[in-house]
Amino acid sequence: MVTPPEPLPTTKAEEAFIAIRQLIERGQLPGGAKLTLASLSDQLQMSLTPIREALRMLQANGLVEYKRHHGHVVTRYSIQRAEEIYLLRQTLEPLATKLAAANATDEELQAIRELQEEFRLVVDADPPRFADVVDLNARWHRMVYSSAHSALLDDFIERLWNGVPYQAIWFVQRRHRSVADHEAVTVALESREAGAAEKAMLDHIGRGRAATVEHLHAIGSPET
Repeated sequence: MVTPPEPLPTTKAEEAFIAIRQLIERGQLPGGAKLTLASLSDQLQMSLTPIREALRMLQANGLVEYKRHHGHVVTRYSIQRAEEIYLLRQTLEPLATKLAAANATDEELQAIRELQEEFRLVVDADPPRFADVVDLNARWHRMVYSSAHSALLDDFIERLWNGVPYQAIWFVQRRHRSVADHEAVTVALESREAGAAEKAMLDHIGRGRAATVEHLHAIGSPET
């Protein structure tokens, strides 16, 4: 099996960055949550120096912001920003999926299929394994896009995924619909049907956009 690309940490700071990012992705650190060096040090069992550097990296990626008199907090995003990000996602991610249909190796297609089956299992688990659902959703998407073999496109998409907290993109009510959406993309990729794969991903992201905007309205996110 081809492992989906997740850069291996080479320093303690990168290790801390990935650990904190995963907490944000899973919604364990929601938008607006205050981040202190002491609490993160206790939670991650790391010294203050790599955590301080990780916070700078998270800030550069747009996941964390520094507020005067408050310190570091997990970024909260406006509805307007989410709409803009989804507009770009609907442009770039279907394109990457279309390229993946042509460029993916057989091993990469196998990895996409295996991730889809793992995703189905954790969604159907009783009780649902919500942390695994979030992780496998992200890993499946990253595997599809990396299979396009366009480093620049992959980098742009990763930046967009950092543009809205994952807990605003993913929540429990959509998990079964996403299994069906992922299956449509996976089948089209396996058949090397570029147009069908592109459309299936566009439809998937469009449903995610509508659900995300509805969710942001429900939690009182600012319009602009």
